[in-house]
Amino acid sequence: MGRVIKLVVSDFHLGKGPYREDGSVNVFEDFRCDGKFAAFLDYHCAGEHADDDVELVVNGDFFNLLSVDLDGRLQEAITERVAVEKTEAIIRGHPVVFEALRRFAATPRRNVVFMMGNHDPGFLFAGVRAAVSLAVGGRHVYLLDAYDFDGVHVEHGMQREPMNAFNPSRYFQERNGEQILNLPLGSRYIISVLNQEKAQRPFIDKVAPFRRYLQWAAVNDPKFAARLALRSFNFAAAAALKRIPHLDPMPLADLAKRLLDYTAYPSLEAEAKHLLNRKGYHTVIMGHTHVPLYREYARDKVYINTGTWNAMTSLDMGNLGRTEVLTYAHVEYVDGRPRARLREWKGLQRPAEDVFF
Repeated sequence: MGRVIKLVVSDFHLGKGPYREDGSVNVFEDFRCDGKFAAFLDYHCAGEHADDDVELVVNGDFFNLLSVDLDGRLQEAITERVAVEKTEAIIRGHPVVFEALRRFAATPRRNVVFMMGNHDPGFLFAGVRAAVSLAVGGRHVYLLDAYDFDGVHVEHGMQREPMNAFNPSRYFQERNGEQILNLPLGSRYIISVLNQEKAQRPFIDKVAPFRRYLQWAAVNDPKFAARLALRSFNFAAAAALKRIPHLDPMPLADLAKRLLDYTAYPSLEAEAKHLLNRKGYHTVIMGHTHVPLYREYARDKVYINTGTWNAMTSLDMGNLGRTEVLTYAHVEYVDGRPRARLREWKGLQRPAEDVFF
């Protein structure tokens, strides 16, 4: 009898592929580990894992609908048609990833769980789920909010951050008789501000801590820093004056609090502690921050953040430089109880090892 294993990954931010149709580099593509991810899935389908029950949990932001264009345009109003077209373009741009997912989902005792993040709210549309189901096949399910099992809580984490939190009672708005996604303020900031700068500085959304990068830019790249500050101020003013189309109305005090409390790449550690202490979980797994983290607390309480498989530039002195760390949560049942570890995929020569900080 094999083992019961769950693998949790997040924040791949798949775009339309590394190259555009004319052969030029697609600077809006973040994910470039297609072959490595395929090898990761294939490894967990054969060999020592052949008899195991293995579930892949894709914990949000697998697709990057916020930075995918259609015919060169980035739509602020995401309808079902737009979301489906973007999703299908992403699937076409990453054939190796989706062929590997299809092989995995078709293997006996394998299952895929897709969860929604703030970059892939298209999962709210039936048409998007149908497009993904057609590409993946096999056994898979969709979860929007959280995945709880045997004392383990898995969620993407954007709901713990006011700027990127969706309104669960109002996922959609009406526009000319058509439903559009009711995007949170943070998503609109990405579309309206960061995407405009990303074309010239592709790394802008892959630097942490972001505040330290802004301090560096103020001295070393002052024109950019001033332009970003002006764009950000104009965005905040437009939100305050209710001039952003389709923005869910909110009191000015609430808007100000969201803007002032916003921190790019938060650790979500305080939120995880709250869940561990108040909700009775022994393990909390999140993504969203792009920064891998493993923490153990009293009474065998564990928080894991799975980070991202995309290259990140760290300005933190403890981890300075550009890194590409293929981290994931490995949950294995030991004596009937799930035990979670943060691991890094090293490839077939050295499949995995625990990560320590």
